[in-house]
Amino acid sequence: MRGAKFLLSALLLVSLSPLNAADLSRKKPNVLFIVSDDLKPLLGCYGKSWIHSPNIDRLAERGTVFKANYCQVAFCAPTRFSLLTGLRPDTTGVYLNPDKPQDILRTRLPDLVTLPQVFKNHGYITHPLHKVFDGRTVDQGHDAASWTVPYGPWELAPGEKPAPGGYQDPTTKARLAEAAKQGKPASVPATEACDIPNNAYHDGGVAHTAAKRIREFSNKGQPFFLAVGFVKPHLPFIAPKKYWDLYDRASLPLAPFQKLPQSSAHDLAFYSNSGELRDYSDVPKTGTVSEAQQRELIHGYAACVSYVDAQVGLLLQTLKECGVADDTIVCFWGDNGWHLGEHGHWGKLTNYEDAARVPLIISAPKVPGGVKALALTEFLDVYPTLCELAGLPIPTHVQGKSLVPLMRGEDRSLHEAALTQMSHGKGKNGTMGWALRTPRYRYIEWRSADFSADMPVFGNRVQATELYDYQTDPLERENLAGKTEHATVLKEQQALFDKLLPNLPKRLE
Repeated sequence: MRGAKFLLSALLLVSLSPLNAADLSRKKPNVLFIVSDDLKPLLGCYGKSWIHSPNIDRLAERGTVFKANYCQVAFCAPTRFSLLTGLRPDTTGVYLNPDKPQDILRTRLPDLVTLPQVFKNHGYITHPLHKVFDGRTVDQGHDAASWTVPYGPWELAPGEKPAPGGYQDPTTKARLAEAAKQGKPASVPATEACDIPNNAYHDGGVAHTAAKRIREFSNKGQPFFLAVGFVKPHLPFIAPKKYWDLYDRASLPLAPFQKLPQSSAHDLAFYSNSGELRDYSDVPKTGTVSEAQQRELIHGYAACVSYVDAQVGLLLQTLKECGVADDTIVCFWGDNGWHLGEHGHWGKLTNYEDAARVPLIISAPKVPGGVKALALTEFLDVYPTLCELAGLPIPTHVQGKSLVPLMRGEDRSLHEAALTQMSHGKGKNGTMGWALRTPRYRYIEWRSADFSADMPVFGNRVQATELYDYQTDPLERENLAGKTEHATVLKEQQALFDKLLPNLPKRLE
């Protein structure tokens, strides 16, 4: 780890000394920080009129909807690690979900001040409920240094306790327990719609507990930073039946283009063959997903979105009941996108639009609402934005840019391109793909990668390139990188790539 620490030491700000709560003004805004796992911009406020998301849509009316927002990696652990540290994956070296839990954060970045830690150091009550960081990248306290009130537990239905890891809902746990008793593999389907109350499933219990925390913290006379992580719409697509009943399955839209792009780098474009979905017992292990099952899966995903929306509504209503709604910054985001059959893929783990584009909505006191920001933004921008909105200093290591000017309605560009990346393989024979998303184009460059050391070493030979023009081809039907008529655009995109990634070896022509 010595090399990683040396590389990062110049970027890291020495930890800010915590301040006494008594020294702080009570006028500091609270922060309600909500993340939904695997949520693409399938929301009414993002123009999807058929989805039922009234609470999130009302939040959008009070705040700013970032319409062209992108994650750093379309995978849980690295994109959360990046957002909460303020550092790009190429700085942290975190690109994938670790095989086993390990405290990567404090091993590699012992002195780094995380986003919640900034608030903690300035007198805030800070507390996480469930998946904010990915638990595989931090200590058992969900990075204990970041919080004043320790991690968990949350409450489910009466008598129900969270399972280790927190993902197993009651019916799934029952299947696993019965299978273990019989010595057989568990049969767990990809969808489920039981006629049970919100709190009987995991996210309802988390929301119920978060509402209790809001009531508790609102009476402390001290600002709070409450981070709430919802599992859904992560697989399996499980939600109470009433949310399924909001939709007519036969009328749900299917992905209009379900093939790989023409002239695509077929062996590099996807991390897996919808592997996450195929782990479930009722999904075929190979081949295409039937239209009937596609509709069932989209139905389940939509029901989960509406289920999460209801939990967000509970939290917003609790802020109002406690009299702190007008004094609270609310930041709602989905950690990465998800293909619902686009390009024939079901899952994340690509550098394409459906995996990389993600929802981000921020509402703040004294900042006008109803703003739709069209400029390119990245999750790296969340850290400095929340600091500025709360009047806190932005640590010097942070690599994003504050979005406050966009929230105030300024028509400006913050980024020449949003950068998303995805790695394949491990050890010496890996591959890294970086995707630049400009307002019109997506350029993807794939290079060899050696992941065997503390920090990866990238090659100078380009293994494959992809170029998509969203003005003429919004569905990414054709890779234009090999077309002579697009050679000039390709060179322009490569020049921008070199500008934004100056530490990579010079590309061999």
